[in-house]
Formats: sequence, C-alpha cells, structure tokens
Amino acid sequence: MADLLQIDGLRTVFRSPSGDVPAVDGVSLSVARGKTLGIVGESGCGKSMLSLSVMRLVPSPGRVAAGRVVFDSQDLLALAPRAMRAVRGNRIGMIFQEPMTSLNPVFTVGDQITEAMRAHDPGASEAALRARGVAALDRVRIPGAARRFDDYPHQMSGGMRQRVMIAMALSCDPDLLIADEPTTALDVTVQAQILDLLRDLQAQSGMAIILITHDLGVVAEMADEVAVMYAGRVVERASGTAIFDDPQHPYTLGLLGSIPRIEETRSRLLAIEGSVPAPFALPEGCRFHPRCVFAAPACTRVDPPLRGLGADHQAACIRAPVEDLAA
Repeated sequence: MADLLQIDGLRTVFRSPSGDVPAVDGVSLSVARGKTLGIVGESGCGKSMLSLSVMRLVPSPGRVAAGRVVFDSQDLLALAPRAMRAVRGNRIGMIFQEPMTSLNPVFTVGDQITEAMRAHDPGASEAALRARGVAALDRVRIPGAARRFDDYPHQMSGGMRQRVMIAMALSCDPDLLIADEPTTALDVTVQAQILDLLRDLQAQSGMAIILITHDLGVVAEMADEVAVMYAGRVVERASGTAIFDDPQHPYTLGLLGSIPRIEETRSRLLAIEGSVPAPFALPEGCRFHPRCVFAAPACTRVDPPLRGLGADHQAACIRAPVEDLAA
C-alpha cells in the first residue's frame, strides 16, 4: 500500500545563544492510508514537536532545518504559506493536547467547529455551516448535538471537550488525522470510548492516523506500526505486534517493563532511572546510554543509527538483537 505521508530526515531546531538546539533530529517515518502509526515516548522526547513540524506550526524561534515531509506526493515544507493553509485543517486534521486550553473559552463549541469549515468553504451559508457543525458533533456521539452546539467549553466535561476537539479535527473530512495525546487526563472508561470512536471513524472514512502518546496501552489497542522516540530520534520502529512481542531496544524494554500487569501484583515495576536529556545537553555516543542498564563502554562513543533487524523491524542499538541484550 502506498504511503500517504512520508517523513524523511526531518530535523527541527531552536535557535539559542550557543547555536541551534535539535528538538527533532533526523526522523524518518511513514504512514499508509487507512493505517495507524503510533509514536510513543516520555515527555520531552520530541513527539509533539514532530507533529507540529509536519503541520508547519513550529513556534518561534524554532524552525525545520532539514528533511522532507511528503503528503500525497506534495512536499509540505516546500509549499507556499497559502497553499499550506489549504492543506492544514482540510486534508490534515490535528487533535491538540489539553482540550480545555486548546478550546477558546469565549466562543461556543459550534463557532469553533465551523471556523475551519468556513475557512475552507467560504461560499457556504451560515445555516449550512450550522447543519454541518451539528452533524460533526453527532458524528462524535455527543448527545443532544443541536443543543450542545451553542454551549461553551466550560459547560462540558473533559470527555465531551475531547470529542469536540475530534469533531473540529474531522470537520473537513481529512485524509490524515494527527492525534496528540487524545486520551490524556481522561478516566479509563472515557479513554476507551474515545479510542473506539477513533477506530470507528477511521473504518468509515479510511483516513490514516498518527497517534502520539506516552501510553503503551493505547498503542497496543490502536497502532498498526509503532515508532519509539527518545531525545529527538526514533530508536525503534516495528509493527505493533513486534514491539510488544519482540522489543529490540533497551528503552523500549524499559517502557514495557513499567506497565502494571494483573498477574504480577506483588513484583515491583521496572523504572528507567533518570530522565530524557535536555536537547542542549545531549550525551556523547548513544543518547540513552546514561540510563541504560545494558550500556557498554562502546555506547559512550558510538551513536548507533537505526538498522534493519528483519521483517520491517529496526532498532538503534549496537547490542541488538535482544538475545545479546539479555546476556
């Protein structure tokens, strides 16, 4: 299946007194129509900045310094601003983090949903826009959609606000949906409802989804392919099944070991010591080696690239495959 989105060598940097600081450093990923790519990692690893780079919404003083983002045969980074605005919100929708702060508190949810529709279909009447906005709320299963259309964000629960964000992102029937932490701060029941909703909408429309999260449980439910990011780079990439059944990078092993398991209630969870390094203070060699329990002297000198391990599985570790890691 042909890729809808192809990211090649993307590098996003922020200007600082000491020079450019990389937030996304040489990332290459792809996603096909109708498929879901999960991007997982701790806070600060570059997941959200990657999505903002794709949408060309990197805040100043940041900029995309290198790479290509090819969407349906168009290099988004080469488009004029006006042409990019025709893509953003229309063919590529995005669900931003924190719906309470992403929604404008002084406008009704209906106003905010129809804003994108109005921008991409300026000839539509207000009555037609309202009808489409109500239909968008109904599509994301908000009860009494016609009445809730005139509500303000503070009149809705967290789960309802998240559904409004999804309705906004899907208001123009995009080919690609970027969902940045769509279930953060939601209880498990609402989280399951949101994931079911995304799956159903994907099945109905055939859109591709890039799902950005730190929750491996969400990845297990949704993703066809998974990319694990650390310190601005992809350190492992494989199918959703392979990531859980055959992890090949120590960081992935650490993330999986931190998941609580019902059958192991008496054992301690595996903790990855330390934290993601700041982009301006990256260690020499492998960026994960200061936190890695498998680190060898060579890890302080060698910065390993992603390498193929067979069957569309890649990992950036000099000691992979996993049989060596367990040694």
